[in-house]
Amino acid sequence: MSRVLKVAEGQGDLFGTQELFPVRRPAERVRPVDLSLRIKTGLGQALKECPDSAEIIAARISEMTGQRLSGHTLYTFTAPSKADRQINLVEFVAFVRVTKALWLWDMLVEDDGLVVLQGREAKLAQLGFMQQQSKALDDEMRALKRELSAEPVHVQRRPGGRS
Repeated sequence: MSRVLKVAEGQGDLFGTQELFPVRRPAERVRPVDLSLRIKTGLGQALKECPDSAEIIAARISEMTGQRLSGHTLYTFTAPSKADRQINLVEFVAFVRVTKALWLWDMLVEDDGLVVLQGREAKLAQLGFMQQQSKALDDEMRALKRELSAEPVHVQRRPGGRS
Protein backbone atom coordinates (compact mmCIF):
# COMPACT_ATOMS: atom_id res chain seq x y z
CA MET A 1 0.00 0.00 0.00
CA SER A 2 2.61 2.52 0.96
CA ARG A 3 6.29 2.46 0.35
CA VAL A 4 9.01 4.77 1.54
CA LEU A 5 10.87 6.84 -1.03
CA LYS A 6 14.61 6.26 -0.69
CA VAL A 7 17.45 8.38 -1.96
CA ALA A 8 19.45 6.85 -4.83
CA GLU A 9 23.12 6.01 -4.30
CA GLY A 10 25.24 9.16 -4.65
CA GLN A 11 22.22 11.46 -4.84
CA GLY A 12 22.04 14.38 -2.41
CA ASP A 13 19.64 13.87 0.48
CA LEU A 14 17.45 16.95 0.88
CA PHE A 15 15.94 15.96 4.19
CA GLY A 16 18.92 14.73 6.18
CA THR A 17 17.82 11.09 6.31
CA GLN A 18 17.92 8.17 3.93
CA GLU A 19 14.19 7.45 4.22
CA LEU A 20 11.95 10.25 3.06
CA PHE A 21 8.18 10.48 2.99
CA PRO A 22 5.91 7.56 2.14
CA VAL A 23 4.83 7.41 -1.48
CA ARG A 24 1.40 5.99 -2.11
CA ARG A 25 -0.67 5.04 -5.09
CA PRO A 26 -4.47 5.20 -4.90
CA ALA A 27 -6.03 1.85 -4.07
CA GLU A 28 -7.70 0.23 -7.04
CA ARG A 29 -10.87 -0.57 -5.16
CA VAL A 30 -11.82 0.19 -1.59
CA ARG A 31 -14.96 -1.34 -0.20
CA PRO A 32 -16.90 0.81 2.28
CA VAL A 33 -16.91 -2.11 4.76
CA ASP A 34 -13.09 -2.19 4.76
CA LEU A 35 -12.92 1.57 5.34
CA SER A 36 -15.51 1.39 8.11
CA LEU A 37 -13.57 -1.37 9.87
CA ARG A 38 -10.30 0.54 9.50
CA ILE A 39 -11.87 3.69 10.99
CA LYS A 40 -13.34 1.71 13.88
CA THR A 41 -9.96 0.03 14.49
CA GLY A 42 -8.15 3.37 14.32
CA LEU A 43 -10.56 5.00 16.75
CA GLY A 44 -10.14 2.07 19.14
CA GLN A 45 -6.35 2.33 18.97
CA ALA A 46 -6.50 6.09 19.58
CA LEU A 47 -8.76 5.53 22.60
CA LYS A 48 -6.26 3.03 24.04
CA GLU A 49 -3.27 5.31 23.41
CA CYS A 50 -4.92 8.41 24.88
CA PRO A 51 -4.14 8.87 28.58
CA ASP A 52 -7.66 10.22 29.21
CA SER A 53 -10.64 7.97 29.83
CA ALA A 54 -13.38 7.52 27.24
CA GLU A 55 -15.72 9.54 29.48
CA ILE A 56 -13.33 12.52 29.56
CA ILE A 57 -12.76 12.30 25.81
CA ALA A 58 -16.52 12.14 25.22
CA ALA A 59 -17.10 15.16 27.47
CA ARG A 60 -14.51 17.20 25.55
CA ILE A 61 -16.00 16.16 22.21
CA SER A 62 -19.43 17.17 23.54
CA GLU A 63 -18.07 20.60 24.47
CA MET A 64 -16.58 21.05 20.99
CA THR A 65 -19.58 19.82 19.01
CA GLY A 66 -22.48 20.86 21.22
CA GLN A 67 -23.80 17.29 20.94
CA ARG A 68 -24.12 15.02 23.97
CA LEU A 69 -21.76 12.07 23.71
CA SER A 70 -20.88 9.40 26.26
CA GLY A 71 -17.90 7.11 26.70
CA HIS A 72 -20.18 4.21 25.84
CA THR A 73 -21.02 5.90 22.52
CA LEU A 74 -17.31 6.19 21.72
CA TYR A 75 -16.91 2.48 22.32
CA THR A 76 -19.82 1.73 19.96
CA PHE A 77 -17.96 3.73 17.29
CA THR A 78 -15.05 1.28 17.69
CA ALA A 79 -17.07 -1.95 17.75
CA PRO A 80 -16.95 -3.91 14.47
CA SER A 81 -20.19 -5.65 15.51
CA LYS A 82 -21.98 -2.27 15.52
CA ALA A 83 -21.80 -1.64 11.77
CA ASP A 84 -24.82 0.68 11.98
CA ARG A 85 -23.01 3.01 14.45
CA GLN A 86 -20.62 5.27 12.52
CA ILE A 87 -18.86 8.37 13.79
CA ASN A 88 -19.87 11.45 11.79
CA LEU A 89 -17.35 13.88 10.34
CA VAL A 90 -17.80 16.60 12.98
CA GLU A 91 -17.36 14.04 15.77
CA PHE A 92 -14.33 12.56 13.99
CA VAL A 93 -12.63 15.98 13.75
CA ALA A 94 -13.32 16.63 17.43
CA PHE A 95 -12.13 13.11 18.34
CA VAL A 96 -8.82 13.64 16.51
CA ARG A 97 -8.29 17.00 18.21
CA VAL A 98 -9.16 15.76 21.69
CA THR A 99 -7.08 12.58 21.49
CA LYS A 100 -4.30 14.31 19.52
CA ALA A 101 -4.25 11.24 17.26
CA LEU A 102 -3.34 13.19 14.11
CA TRP A 103 -2.23 9.95 12.46
CA LEU A 104 -5.95 9.18 11.99
CA TRP A 105 -6.03 11.76 9.17
CA ASP A 106 -3.29 9.89 7.35
CA MET A 107 -5.09 6.58 7.84
CA LEU A 108 -8.26 8.14 6.42
CA VAL A 109 -6.69 9.35 3.14
CA GLU A 110 -4.13 6.64 2.39
CA ASP A 111 -6.44 4.74 0.01
CA ASP A 112 -6.53 7.83 -2.21
CA GLY A 113 -2.74 7.85 -2.49
CA LEU A 114 -2.43 10.88 -0.21
CA VAL A 115 0.01 11.49 2.63
CA VAL A 116 -0.70 13.92 5.45
CA LEU A 117 2.29 16.09 6.35
CA GLN A 118 2.36 18.64 9.11
CA GLY A 119 4.66 21.31 10.42
CA ARG A 120 8.31 20.72 9.60
CA GLU A 121 7.54 17.73 7.35
CA ALA A 122 5.35 19.92 5.14
CA LYS A 123 8.00 22.64 4.97
CA LEU A 124 10.69 20.10 4.08
CA ALA A 125 8.49 18.70 1.33
CA GLN A 126 7.86 22.21 0.03
CA LEU A 127 11.61 22.95 0.12
CA GLY A 128 12.34 19.73 -1.80
CA PHE A 129 9.74 20.64 -4.43
CA MET A 130 11.18 24.14 -4.80
CA GLN A 131 14.69 22.70 -5.15
CA GLN A 132 13.44 20.39 -7.91
CA GLN A 133 11.90 23.36 -9.71
CA SER A 134 15.12 25.35 -9.31
CA LYS A 135 17.19 22.48 -10.71
CA ALA A 136 14.85 22.14 -13.69
CA LEU A 137 15.22 25.88 -14.42
CA ASP A 138 19.01 25.66 -14.06
CA ASP A 139 19.06 22.71 -16.50
CA GLU A 140 16.96 24.66 -19.01
CA MET A 141 19.23 27.72 -18.72
CA ARG A 142 22.36 25.58 -19.22
CA ALA A 143 20.81 23.99 -22.32
CA LEU A 144 19.89 27.39 -23.72
CA LYS A 145 23.40 28.73 -23.06
CA ARG A 146 24.93 25.69 -24.82
CA GLU A 147 22.66 26.28 -27.78
CA LEU A 148 23.56 29.95 -27.94
CA SER A 149 27.30 29.34 -27.58
CA ALA A 150 27.29 26.73 -30.36
CA GLU A 151 26.56 29.36 -33.00
CA PRO A 152 28.86 32.34 -33.49
CA VAL A 153 27.23 35.75 -33.25
CA HIS A 154 27.39 37.68 -36.53
CA VAL A 155 27.47 41.42 -35.94
CA GLN A 156 26.02 43.36 -38.79
CA ARG A 157 27.39 46.81 -39.49
CA ARG A 158 24.93 49.57 -40.00
CA PRO A 159 25.38 52.14 -42.70
CA GLY A 160 27.13 55.29 -41.51
CA GLY A 161 29.97 53.59 -39.70
CA ARG A 162 28.10 52.58 -36.60
CA SER A 163 27.81 48.96 -35.54
